[in-house]
Amino acid sequence: MKRYLSSFFLSSLFLFSFLLSTLPVPAKAALVVCGRSTGSPAEQAPCTLCHLIVGGKGIIDYGLGLMTFAAMAILVAMAIWYIVSAGDEGMMSTAKSGIKAALIGMVVMLTAWLMVSIVLGLLAKNGTVPGLTNSGGVFKVDCDTKSLMFVPGA
Repeated sequence: MKRYLSSFFLSSLFLFSFLLSTLPVPAKAALVVCGRSTGSPAEQAPCTLCHLIVGGKGIIDYGLGLMTFAAMAILVAMAIWYIVSAGDEGMMSTAKSGIKAALIGMVVMLTAWLMVSIVLGLLAKNGTVPGLTNSGGVFKVDCDTKSLMFVPGA
């Protein structure tokens, strides 16, 4: 019974992640917002350090969302595993350790995101990176490409 449940759980998790990966991604969700051959003037601007930082923050935010979803799925799965254990000490300890690992992972992810967001907010506020600006709060940074445009012959 235990082997059947674990194989059912893993196959269900695989099927769910496969179906999740086939969801369409909105067109405005681009990570690279500079150096394009077509698009708005802001998208055609040459890439700078500011764009690299904002792109990295976008990757971190996307990873945080993805890992939050994975941690929640693991928490739900381990809770079901605990309920199904019906007093089996081995299954209960597996479920408890899975819940503990998911919660620790969530704390580590949120702490890393918080540290990166605060540092980027401070860099944008102090003007350390040219063009990096706060756009609506501490946790939202953006590139001001107007101040970075290279004018030939100037």
